[in-house]
Amino acid sequence: DGTAGAEDPNGLDMAELVRLVKSDLPLVEFDQSKLSSEGVIHDVSTLAGLRARNTMHNRVVADAFVPAGGRPGTVNQDNWESFLLPDGTPSSPLVVEGANLFITHEARQKLFEEAGVEIVKDSSANKCGVICSSYEIMSSMLLSDDEFLPGHG
Repeated sequence: DGTAGAEDPNGLDMAELVRLVKSDLPLVEFDQSKLSSEGVIHDVSTLAGLRARNTMHNRVVADAFVPAGGRPGTVNQDNWESFLLPDGTPSSPLVVEGANLFITHEARQKLFEEAGVEIVKDSSANKCGVICSSYEIMSSMLLSDDEFLPGHG
């Protein structure tokens, strides 16, 4: 979310994540006692935390990477090599772009040609996001505030 990034090579505690969601709390409120000794919460109110959160996709090794948010052009022709580990392999061999324009065309091509990264482009992967957004907009137009956001009025 906009307050923090969280990473733990042993996995994040699901019960703690559910607690945050049910309590409508931001990620920065994650109980750090629920992390392994290698886990960390990156508080974006600090410059170091902001940098760590914004480059997490370059560090965290995963079978598949699904950016579901972020800024357009986060991975671009000037920084695509940062997605590669020191040995030249990608931090993830598969990217499914759930976020619009997360990777630029030039970076997408370089990652595929030079590192073998398979990428499902945003225009194919994010159709459901567009459909859901359309339903949200229609709902907000048809329902009262109390109907659309019960308990938040």
